[in-house]
Amino acid sequence: MVSRPTIYITKMTPQTELSHLLYGMEEEEIPGELKENQQLDLIAAAYEQALKSPLEVGIAVNEKQAVLHFKSLPEKEPLFVVDNNEESMMTLGKNAARLVKGIPFKLDV
Repeated sequence: MVSRPTIYITKMTPQTELSHLLYGMEEEEIPGELKENQQLDLIAAAYEQALKSPLEVGIAVNEKQAVLHFKSLPEKEPLFVVDNNEESMMTLGKNAARLVKGIPFKLDV
């Protein structure tokens, strides 16, 4: 069975809520998949997921922030770092999908 390409997402803390992030991605019709990570640092975890993702985009989220990373960027320079709130998470999800699609980002991050 072949799995479809997805953006890889990791939760740094078990209680972290991802629904708004996933809604944003879903609106842009790009799927996300929850994955384990080996990193303790939020930016490093997002980069790890970007390296593993077939779409070359990774996201890491904790209770305070979320990081969107792209495989082609330097490890310590993520594309977006946002506060973990409903509006920012929705926009981050949209922008992750837009990165994959190659269309302009939403600027209200």
